[in-house]
Amino acid sequence: KIEAEGRSASPQEQDVLSRYVGWGALSQVFDKNAQSWEKEYQELSDLLSPEEFKAARSSTLNAHYTSPVVIRAIYTAIEAMGFDGGNILEPSMGVGNFFGLLPESLRASRLYGVELDQLTGRIARQLYPRADITIAGFESTDRRDFYDLAISNVPFGNYKVSDHAYDKLNYSIHDYFFAKALDQVRPGGLIAFITSHFTLDKQSDEVRAYIARRAEFLGAVRLPNTAFLRNAGTEVTSDIIFLKRREQPLEIAPDWLQLGQTDEGVPLNRYFLEHPEMVLGKMEMISGLYGKEAACVPVPGQ
Repeated sequence: KIEAEGRSASPQEQDVLSRYVGWGALSQVFDKNAQSWEKEYQELSDLLSPEEFKAARSSTLNAHYTSPVVIRAIYTAIEAMGFDGGNILEPSMGVGNFFGLLPESLRASRLYGVELDQLTGRIARQLYPRADITIAGFESTDRRDFYDLAISNVPFGNYKVSDHAYDKLNYSIHDYFFAKALDQVRPGGLIAFITSHFTLDKQSDEVRAYIARRAEFLGAVRLPNTAFLRNAGTEVTSDIIFLKRREQPLEIAPDWLQLGQTDEGVPLNRYFLEHPEMVLGKMEMISGLYGKEAACVPVPGQ
């Protein structure tokens, strides 16, 4: 309706649009063979164009939006690190929760967003008309040495995206976002990304070595696997990683490149073994999609 009338959303309409949480927990609604979802499948087919339907269905892989408590905590941390505003990039923005929760003290910043899903990106443009929002994949953008901060809940998954400048790295989607963001932020700029725990915990240190050469590792917080359960319907162990881009690449092999084990034998990055206070839960081996897997399980009552 807003687009058909060629106008901007009213505050009341923005309130409605801001409640959109994406399709991450609703993959069944796109399955025409799912008997208990027949009515919703038909309704969605009628409401969306074929292109919108296809894009929405493909977004179920990673459209898990970030809860406000996590976003506010990240801003608290980067302000404590001395960040006071500038060019801010959100390379996987969804409808823009990171923009919506920007602290008052950072409101003079210039906001740049990237969102792959067309419907989600159009909602974001209505919510944040003063932001520069690109509706396309992160791989289609290229502003090198431009941003003072890159902040995001990046897509996770064991799949890749094609970007000529980074194809040779052959990184999974979450690690690709780090590699590209490291070229987009200026020297001295910050990166604060929520990512799969496999960035820090995978056996190979190749990705971590790539990051360490280009950025100072400021710290990380391991989130319990229920951190996105309430608003995204998914149980996943993830980390918030804070980096500061180096002025020049540095050949360095810090401890956080290596893995160790907890007393119970669960593999874990050395940083978390040395800083157990940064793990918001208890590392355990639990049953997952592919057998036993390491997870950060919340401590009851905490």
